Amino acid sequence: MKRFLCPCGSQVYFDNTTCLRCGRKLGFEPGTRDMVELGDSRFRACANYLEHGTCNWLVAANEDQALCRSCRLTRTTPNLSTSENVRRWAVLESAKRRLLYSILDFDLPLDDDTEGSHPPLAFEFLEDKGSNPLVAEEYVRTGYATGVITINVSEANPAQREQARSLMNEDYRTPLGHLRHESGHYYFDRLVRHSHHQADFKALFGDPDLDYEAALERYYANPPPPAPDLGFISQYARSHPLEDWAECWAHFLHIHDTMESACDSGILEQKSLESTAAWAEQWQRLSVILNELNRCMGHRDAYPFVLSPLILSKLDFIDQVVCRRSPS
Repeated sequence: MKRFLCPCGSQVYFDNTTCLRCGRKLGFEPGTRDMVELGDSRFRACANYLEHGTCNWLVAANEDQALCRSCRLTRTTPNLSTSENVRRWAVLESAKRRLLYSILDFDLPLDDDTEGSHPPLAFEFLEDKGSNPLVAEEYVRTGYATGVITINVSEANPAQREQARSLMNEDYRTPLGHLRHESGHYYFDRLVRHSHHQADFKALFGDPDLDYEAALERYYANPPPPAPDLGFISQYARSHPLEDWAECWAHFLHIHDTMESACDSGILEQKSLESTAAWAEQWQRLSVILNELNRCMGHRDAYPFVLSPLILSKLDFIDQVVCRRSPS
């Protein structure tokens, strides 16, 4: 995430709606990826800011849309008549905007293609009986299918999420992590499947057409131990080649966003674009510092993962797919 400034020169942040120094009302303009004064006649506030105070993205004044580019991608929300659901929905929308910042920064496709072979990216934030006994759904599984990322809104509740993380023996579990992971499935379909990258993918990750449901059934019946030396960035990455890809995709976005923040804040020199090995070395130095800072505050490690040579090869493959492709 880059560093943002108010027109008065004061630093502001990605989720800000007001500059605390001068009092200006601000919004994020996704076209330029800058913070803009809300009084700018070229833009207007998203309807979700006006109605719920949950969004700070702007809509171009000449667009025939009430919602911003991010909010338009959400197909289904929980029942917003309760304050708890508004709060949970706001947490998920905030994480989604961070995901979309990276997607826009990499100029990745979001809409359906001209041939109609790829659907647009969409999101559903759903409740189940675990958090609301009045809804019909017994259980909502966070996941991806045919262009749609589904997130169980309980993931926005820190206590429930931590309980799930502990039960699943996971090192890391956040709404943003879920969204980045599931977006990896969407971009596998758009950028890798049926492309010239297929052979390299299969050599690194395995056969994407292996029986998915059977693989997950085996994984949950007998979860294997973490194995970074074998090239798996997380325990879940061992369940199926597509999950390995999605886990690595999420980490690629984690690293890119965090390093951009570190560089723009002066903590790191500019990110090396020479090679994956070069920026990975920078990242490993930074992640050690982040982990030590967290430990000093009594928190879990910010990045409790090991990047082995094979994992770096997978991240390099993603770097090639994302950064060395033809413009969309």
